[in-house]
Amino acid sequence: MTPDRTSRLLAPPDAIGMRSSSAERLLLIGLLAAAAALRLMVLEGRGLWFDEAFSVAIARLPVAELWRLVAQTDAHPPLYYLLLHFWLALGDTPAAIRSFSVLCGVLTVFITWVWARDLSGPVVAAAAAALLGGSALAIQASVEARMYPLLALLAVTATYLLSRATSEAAAEGRVRRGHWVAYAGVMSLAFYVDYFAFLLLPVHLLYVALYHWRTPGVRRGLLLALAGAILAYGPWWSAVATQLAEGRATPIWKGSMPLSAPLNMVALSSFGGYLFGLGGYLLDEGRWSWGQLLLVGPFLALVVAGVLTTTRRGIGLLLSLAWLLPVAILVGASMVTGLFYAIPRYVSFVQPFFFLLLAQGILAVARRERRMATFIIVTTGILVLNVAVLGATYGDPRYLPYNWAAAARHVEARWRPGDGLLFYPQSARVAFGYYFTSSTSTAVTLYAPPWTPRPTRAALVRALPSIPALLRDAERVWVVLTEPTPPESREALLEAVEQTYRWREGADFRYVYVLLYERH
Repeated sequence: MTPDRTSRLLAPPDAIGMRSSSAERLLLIGLLAAAAALRLMVLEGRGLWFDEAFSVAIARLPVAELWRLVAQTDAHPPLYYLLLHFWLALGDTPAAIRSFSVLCGVLTVFITWVWARDLSGPVVAAAAAALLGGSALAIQASVEARMYPLLALLAVTATYLLSRATSEAAAEGRVRRGHWVAYAGVMSLAFYVDYFAFLLLPVHLLYVALYHWRTPGVRRGLLLALAGAILAYGPWWSAVATQLAEGRATPIWKGSMPLSAPLNMVALSSFGGYLFGLGGYLLDEGRWSWGQLLLVGPFLALVVAGVLTTTRRGIGLLLSLAWLLPVAILVGASMVTGLFYAIPRYVSFVQPFFFLLLAQGILAVARRERRMATFIIVTTGILVLNVAVLGATYGDPRYLPYNWAAAARHVEARWRPGDGLLFYPQSARVAFGYYFTSSTSTAVTLYAPPWTPRPTRAALVRALPSIPALLRDAERVWVVLTEPTPPESREALLEAVEQTYRWREGADFRYVYVLLYERH
């Protein structure tokens, strides 16, 4: 490649021209197709686990009942479940259920391309879209029937609209109401998808306060837009109050945050974690080493370079705040409360901001050396590393937990008419029930006791009702256990079962335990 051609490719967007060419459109289509293909390749690499089975169980309900049940039993707003309710018209196989998340993931890649091209031109746009499309974290989040891919799409779209509205107001001296209306609408949708969307509020307010508070119309536009979004949230505020009062807006994993969690967040955003003992998408090793820091360090350096070299006024800070501030808030909340809010996969929705800065940082390094090859090699290397980690995690049995499909097949192969099922806790019945097709009239669900204070095993045994009465004197009973539950409660349950039944066999399906008991 000639020096002139290299200089042109690495030049800022105003030197290149902003009109999309046919080659750019073809490149974008190719990147989106590749992103979709990577997600489809692992779409059924893991069985549905409880969170996904719960999504399906809620989405199958009539709309009015769905709204009421989410308000009463879940720790999330209802929009994702409502959209999945209509998506299920396409089918309720794992692939069909998860394809909605795949669509959201691919659309997020598209919005990332649009924003990156607006900021720095087609070269950075291609890098950012390729990195997000091939990200191990983004791919794994995009093949789960949960709300995080949709939240990522709305989060990056809302923040992009904010940057467009403020930048054009600063450049042209006038406010385009359409941008603020669109921003308000997208933020309202994000609020209805997940409470984590509210973490964007301090990001957006701080950005405008630092860079555009005195720009004519921007302060008023932002405040009116946010007021409109919050006003549109009115029908759900009573449910929020109920969830907070009942403590349901807290994570189910109530252990303390591992000290390695912040490092794992960076590693997962960068290349998917997993290497050198780092935690991965579904597993946190809970330990760190200097080797991990050395592996993560270059990615942070590139992100810092991206922040410092983003030319659009304040956008580098906006992107860095959009990624870092939600992470910092969740880490701080985990440290203060002792509850594990900072679960790395929960913040996958801010990863597009990370890759926008990373692509800009790679461009900064390439400009310094005036070599396009540096840009291509670094981008390709990061992409290959992500894909390799993705393949490694799907090939590692530790990262294939909660094999409810195998557990259900195991029971169905040995099922006899009149058998009973005993589930503990309620999540076991929801996930097992998705795959279990045999009919039974004897199925009982026991709910986990409160985590604090924990009752003793003896007290739990006394509190349990008669197991034979619960199971209608079934000759055989299948006990299906899963986590998280207090160990004392599992021991108490099995002790109560063994007062009438004797153990015959057991099987472990990675955090799913199936035990068969027969009458003495």
